Amino acid sequence: MIGSLTTLVELAVTGLYCAVSAVIPVLNAEAYLIAVATHTGVGFIGWLALAAAVGQVAGKMLFFAMGRGALMPRWLGRRARPRGKWLDRVQRWQQWAGRHTWGSATVTFGSAVVGLPPLAVWSVLAGSLRMRAWVFASCVVSGRYVRFIGVLALPAIVRAMWA
Repeated sequence: MIGSLTTLVELAVTGLYCAVSAVIPVLNAEAYLIAVATHTGVGFIGWLALAAAVGQVAGKMLFFAMGRGALMPRWLGRRARPRGKWLDRVQRWQQWAGRHTWGSATVTFGSAVVGLPPLAVWSVLAGSLRMRAWVFASCVVSGRYVRFIGVLALPAIVRAMWA
């Protein structure tokens, strides 16, 4: 089923759209996936979810890099640096993350699946907490995969209920 050119193009477009939607929240990945799922067979859902999850992690890595300080848009400048009570909160999170090695990974996975805390915000914080990039990326990919499997299954579930 993966062999056809149309299928590969659909996977590439899904990954690209989801990468862009990870950076521009107005472009909703879930709405796109529901639209795609209405025209796709159930056997293809896993591949679409994987393409979407990989696209999302590619976009969220930009936020992660901003948290690390490796990527800082000029328009943000000094406004992006925590001050006052926010600096205290970030430092407490850093201390907590230092004591609980897998705590940050658990929060990242939960954020990727549920959306709380918002993944864009958590991505910046995870970068500032010096979370390992491979741990962050693997938690986001696996969490988004779970989320997107559920989203892509919705049209089939609704069709089955009304059939």
